[in-house]
Amino acid sequence: MQERIFAEFKIVKFPTPKVVNEFNEPFKCCDEKRLVLAHATEPETWKNDVTSAWIKLSDVTDTIEFRLTKNGASTVYTPFNVAFPNEQNAWFTTIKWQDVLNSDGAGCYKLELIYNISGIAETLTWGIYDLKPYSQETSKYTARLRVKFNLKQDVEGINFTNANVEDTIRFNGFIGFRQPNMEIDNLIYQDRTLKTVVRENINSYIIQTDPYTAPILEQLTDLYLLSENELYISDYNVFNNSHNILDVPTVVTESPEIDYLVEYQRSAVLTCTVSDRTNNKRTYY
Repeated sequence: MQERIFAEFKIVKFPTPKVVNEFNEPFKCCDEKRLVLAHATEPETWKNDVTSAWIKLSDVTDTIEFRLTKNGASTVYTPFNVAFPNEQNAWFTTIKWQDVLNSDGAGCYKLELIYNISGIAETLTWGIYDLKPYSQETSKYTARLRVKFNLKQDVEGINFTNANVEDTIRFNGFIGFRQPNMEIDNLIYQDRTLKTVVRENINSYIIQTDPYTAPILEQLTDLYLLSENELYISDYNVFNNSHNILDVPTVVTESPEIDYLVEYQRSAVLTCTVSDRTNNKRTYY
């Protein structure tokens, strides 16, 4: 008989950065800043951006600290850790930029994840943000997606169910081109008159970005449009036919498409069709 020794080794997965560092103008006050807006007093969700970050640790002995700094200095606002209810050793935090604006003011912020996984200590930059007070001027030329993650996400390796993690992404682009997509059901009576049975509007909207390189397009396709459980669209362009596209609840109905424009350049445009989440705009006999 040979002597055998049993040993078990856990697979350790280290987090990868979610930083979007290639925004085009007018966001680009430096190479890595991302625009976030908030209003000091008004509570409307479409005026106040939020940012969430998350991480999955490998063991109960691992540690995580979410740190927010302004121009390299600690902020009065302190992010706090929230445990995922259905995923062991996984944590998230949500930055409410309205609270940050009131506590620390506008300026340049960095969100970092300081973690120790299996004895390896590292600092991960989640994002760098240019916080400005919300106004028609600061929001001009932008559109925004607000999402809630509440599904099991294989791409993240985290079960988000019952967590309702809220996040927003603001980008240069346009959300609009509403089409009613009216469904019509009429009935021809014996006297050959035509009368309404059911008519229903199933509104659709187009999300279209300005030309971007891969980082932001991948965030849109592989996170926000793929993993959302609730999706709210907002558009802030003055030339939009409607100025009422402000946190309209929608759902993705057609696959996003990426147009790579012309050959031998890096920028591409993402287009995606979404529709009303609740179809209650109808009349019937």
